[in-house]
Amino acid sequence: MTNLSYVTIGIRRENEARKFEARVPLVPSDVQRLKKQLGDRVRFIVQPAQLRTFSDAEFAAAGAVIQEDLSEAEIICCVKELYPEQLLDGKTYLVFAHVIKGQPENMPLLRQLLDRRMTLIDYECITDEEGRRTVFFGRSAGQTGMFETLRAFGQRCVALGKSCVFAELKPVYEYANLAEATAHLRTLGDRLQQDPALLGVTDYPLVVAIAGLGNVGQGAMEILQLLSPQIVSAEALPALFASGRTGLFQCPLRKPDTLRNGDGLFHSAEYATFPQRYSSRIPDLLPYLSILLNCVFWAPQYPRILPHDAFQAAWRRGNHRLQVVGDLSCDPPAGSVACTVQSGDLYNPVFGYDPISRAVLEPFPEQGITVMAVDNLSAGLPHDASVAFSEMLRDWIPPLVAAKLRGDNWVATLPPALLQATVTHQGRLMKGFQRLQSDLERYGSMVQPV
Repeated sequence: MTNLSYVTIGIRRENEARKFEARVPLVPSDVQRLKKQLGDRVRFIVQPAQLRTFSDAEFAAAGAVIQEDLSEAEIICCVKELYPEQLLDGKTYLVFAHVIKGQPENMPLLRQLLDRRMTLIDYECITDEEGRRTVFFGRSAGQTGMFETLRAFGQRCVALGKSCVFAELKPVYEYANLAEATAHLRTLGDRLQQDPALLGVTDYPLVVAIAGLGNVGQGAMEILQLLSPQIVSAEALPALFASGRTGLFQCPLRKPDTLRNGDGLFHSAEYATFPQRYSSRIPDLLPYLSILLNCVFWAPQYPRILPHDAFQAAWRRGNHRLQVVGDLSCDPPAGSVACTVQSGDLYNPVFGYDPISRAVLEPFPEQGITVMAVDNLSAGLPHDASVAFSEMLRDWIPPLVAAKLRGDNWVATLPPALLQATVTHQGRLMKGFQRLQSDLERYGSMVQPV
């Protein structure tokens, strides 16, 4: 690379034809803001799109050039789902690439990024000094995931012959925005106050357990709070069921609530260093749960919160109160919850699962559970999600542009947070990601699915 007089940033059209995806990484107002801030050091090219939550005209009004060809761009920003035939050699991509966990199905993409000398900066790895992510869709995913999980519970109740007010929720993408969706849910909550039987469960407490209290879990709880649930701890669940009380309960599950070592204890320092010593106690809580939301970040080195054998054993013991698993983390086919053997999309977000046979069933089986699993949940409320995400991303663009303008050794001049999020550069894995080499050698020659 030679020194540049300006940097061109491309905003790629998301994969509209393959799945519901209307989000953008940078919204028009932030494009305009960056152009004003950086002046003639930056220009923007935006690919035309039909489904996108912000129109071509809005981007054009913000000063971007609307064109199909992104070959002029040094940096290409997108949300997720890179496919080899879409990649441009030598470019810098900012994206959720899903290669950092070493999953076999994603190693062919990593091989392409290396062989074609592309630089990958993964949003998922941009963190602060304490390791907390600073660029994320998690809160939006939690909000959408809670809506879709409640809707799945309502649909299941109706399918099994019970009334439930949550069945009246629309698919989340049919709401104009988050405000409209929450207004509808509040209305349904008011009706529940007048007629508790519309909850769908009347002879025992309806407990919604939320595992993982980070950005995703916080977003999920924001939505559930609109229904004014009572709060119950994991330790208090047996007493709650013995009390004869009914109604809607929220059960937030912290790591000490869900994980135990061989001595039945949880130690944060030990878990951080030796996660393999821990196993999940969520299977023991299943007799008390009607809905389980999985909001836990998972990677292969961590214990599964609902393993196959433990889930099956818990189900054989009876007390089949669990109706819906909302897997907001969604790492199929071998992720943190056994029942997520596949994922759907926002048009078809649910399927049925039999914990005994491990078979996929119709969405609302009488003998089994309903699973809500979508890997791009925040796309369901694309306008709000994009605005929130762009606000986090926009401040990283000026230092990235400044680094690019310095020429050949630009990666070395990145701020530490961007440097540590750089997965590949000029045909090699960066220092923090060389652990992926063994996965790459094992799976990198697999046929890339299209």
